[in-house]
Amino acid sequence: MSDARAAPLAQLTSLRFLAALLVFFSHLAFLERSNSPFLRELYDLFFRQGACGVTFFFILSGFILTHAYEQTLQRGEIPVAIYLYRRAARIFPLHLMAAGAFLGYLAIRHDLPVWRAVPLNLALLHSWFPDPLVHYSLNGPSWSLSNELFFYLLFPLLVRVDARMLQQAFLAGAIIIIAGACVAASVVDGYSPFVDWLFYAFPLTRLLEFVAGILLCRAWRAGVGYSWATGWVEALLVLTIGATMVSVEWFAIPLAFRYQLAFLPPMAALILVFAYGRGVLAQWLRSPVLQRLGEASFALYLVHRPLITFLERWSGRNATSDGALALAMLLLAVGIAIATFVLVDRSLQSWLRRFEPLLVATRRAGKKPADSAPTVRPL
Repeated sequence: MSDARAAPLAQLTSLRFLAALLVFFSHLAFLERSNSPFLRELYDLFFRQGACGVTFFFILSGFILTHAYEQTLQRGEIPVAIYLYRRAARIFPLHLMAAGAFLGYLAIRHDLPVWRAVPLNLALLHSWFPDPLVHYSLNGPSWSLSNELFFYLLFPLLVRVDARMLQQAFLAGAIIIIAGACVAASVVDGYSPFVDWLFYAFPLTRLLEFVAGILLCRAWRAGVGYSWATGWVEALLVLTIGATMVSVEWFAIPLAFRYQLAFLPPMAALILVFAYGRGVLAQWLRSPVLQRLGEASFALYLVHRPLITFLERWSGRNATSDGALALAMLLLAVGIAIATFVLVDRSLQSWLRRFEPLLVATRRAGKKPADSAPTVRPL
């Protein structure tokens, strides 16, 4: 393995920031009601499909966990308890902080949530429930963390599955989803909350993207597609994803076909090609500024929706200020995310690591401690 491949995958860290921006743009729904034709068209044809950034995160999560933990878990060099502790420590602190802040905001407005959803949300179990008042409760984007928690729990089992069997399971899952999407498209006309949940928020459906990430990392280790990892191919894949975002909206592709089917292939190819770090775009993504922004992407993902909700309701927006408001939201969200990462998240992660010895106290004498977690951390 070359130094570029053995080194931490810095360019993928930067891509995380760009994926978080896509999700941010998808939540600027007030632009859909703007009196500016340009802003309306920009949202309708491009920003609306920014939720495809979640597909990127799910695939990347499987890729990075496999890169970081597959071999150590298989060899028993790291206890499953330590792995699970690190994953929980990664997602729960900021999730609980963001949910708490949103609860406080709702209380001030006397706009109380569905209370049965609160404990499910805090425990990251809410994406298992088809009621949108539950799986989109409190801080809406947290539904994907509920999915991630399920993926984290399943990962130690998935990496012990025979490689060929996992590939066959992936293909079977894809066929089942395609069949289900065909049925949904034939019987449902227009928007359906249940179809939205089943193909967008339901953990078992989105598991396909996570497993794709596992298989993708193994392909990357084997050098699959190495000769294609050039700057031209990188640019082509970026354009392909942009064209897909426009096409699914322009041609009104049913939601059931979008994330696991339309967006998964180009997103997976993008991650594989950029993981090699050979092209000019990948080299550009290794810049220190983009690295810092990528490290703050998890905080950006969690803080942006409450910020958008607050500013939209209190800004007194009008026809001439929508663009300026969107820009202000972006700058504030990025600034708050960086501050949260530097002042809160990084310190919390360091503090929580101190409790790991309590979990390894029962390990057999003479077994070496596991290596530290990778630089690129999944959501």
